[in-house]
Amino acid sequence: MANRKVMMDIRSKTEGISSLESKEQQRNWDKKSWQKKANDPLANYDPTRAHLNFEVTKGGVVQPIDKSKTIDQKMRANLASRGIANPNDNPNAKRKSRILAQFVIGGNSDRMREIAFGNHKVDLSKGADNSHLTRQKDIEEWAKDVYGFIAKRFGEENIVSCYVHLDEKAPHIHLTLLPVKDGKLSYRAVFGKSLTEESNTLTMLHTEIANEVGKKWGLERGSNMAETRARHRSTEEYKRELVNTVWELQNTKAGLEKQIHRAEIKLKSFTTMLDNLQSRKEDIQAEIDDIAKKFGEDGQNVEELAKRMTELNRQLASVNEKIAERQQMLDATNAELTAARAKLEAMQRQHSRLQTVVNDDIDRKVNETHNNILTTYNNMVASTMDSLMPTLTEEQHAILQESGFNDLTDKADEVVNCALLLALGYVHEATNYVESLGGGGSSACKLKRDKDDDDERWWMRCIAHSVAMLRTAPRRQNRKR
Repeated sequence: MANRKVMMDIRSKTEGISSLESKEQQRNWDKKSWQKKANDPLANYDPTRAHLNFEVTKGGVVQPIDKSKTIDQKMRANLASRGIANPNDNPNAKRKSRILAQFVIGGNSDRMREIAFGNHKVDLSKGADNSHLTRQKDIEEWAKDVYGFIAKRFGEENIVSCYVHLDEKAPHIHLTLLPVKDGKLSYRAVFGKSLTEESNTLTMLHTEIANEVGKKWGLERGSNMAETRARHRSTEEYKRELVNTVWELQNTKAGLEKQIHRAEIKLKSFTTMLDNLQSRKEDIQAEIDDIAKKFGEDGQNVEELAKRMTELNRQLASVNEKIAERQQMLDATNAELTAARAKLEAMQRQHSRLQTVVNDDIDRKVNETHNNILTTYNNMVASTMDSLMPTLTEEQHAILQESGFNDLTDKADEVVNCALLLALGYVHEATNYVESLGGGGSSACKLKRDKDDDDERWWMRCIAHSVAMLRTAPRRQNRKR
């Protein structure tokens, strides 16, 4: 049960859910799209488990995912049926308001797979066939508990969608919520009017869901971001801490193994010494016993026998002293060896526990960064000339292709995956990824986060650089002169 944590991430949005995001959450992809993701070395989707995904709807009803309407259409229908205005529809609004809260809720990977698939093993390797798996009732009950918690806390009428994904590494929920209070759509009114209030609300919410849902399913509350300062660490600091932790564990393990090896050599040496000394003692004692018998025999030189007996007794005392000394050294080495082995075993257990936490932290960080980049990416695409596309000339289309617009729309998954690697600082991996897709038109080596970059500006730079990297030479030559 240790280190099995509840995972909860909440993001606010000023726009509705884009078509790309909706398709991803609903898995509303055709065969070609699924095949494309299956061939993507960074994609984490398993098509053979896609049929196990489901949604929770009003009243806690579990059903297959309804793909007839996008999430944005569901949101607008919800607001229209209740007569609630979207403040962002006001053309005179000075700035966009946050109108949605998107939850991603899950937990420790191993535990979530237990809940979803029971004792059946999931093959997480790329291209594996898991079509034999069946969905366990527990994962449906867990999802209904999560849905019920959000419904009780924020009002069931405000839940737009609740999708449960079982086709990724760790089963999890995507839940979209309308922050409505007193008949008005207002994120600030529901989650807090200031950053401090919002932080306190989210901290309390994390605690509540851990207590009311997590404990029932063997999941405890994760660390508070405010306490661990995880949100305020840069990617480089995060990576550096992980590297230092790994090195410390490796050095500790290596040191203990060397200590154990030396102790084992000493133990063998002392054991051999004791065996030799014991043999020597037995030989001396046998000679002493033999001389003792000769003292009563006629014709023996008593003086020589006494002299030899004295020498043998001296040798015996010396051997006994050495045996006692070596035995003490042997006992000390045995104790050292036992302690070192126990310490190594404890360290290995600690490493195993830490590795689970680290892996989950990495998963959460990657998922959070991926979601943020995806949101930024969708905003970038939405702010382009989409509405003017039908009116453009062939030359203008060519210009858009050269500028990267077509790359943003045609290579959505690849751009987001490459940008994710760049945002996390994995430049070498991003380059290898692009080369595996036949790209490589630009190098990522010079891409650095400026000290003045806020998160969104940094993600935009990563996306733009990914587009440049993914362009191949033949594609750049397509522009007509």
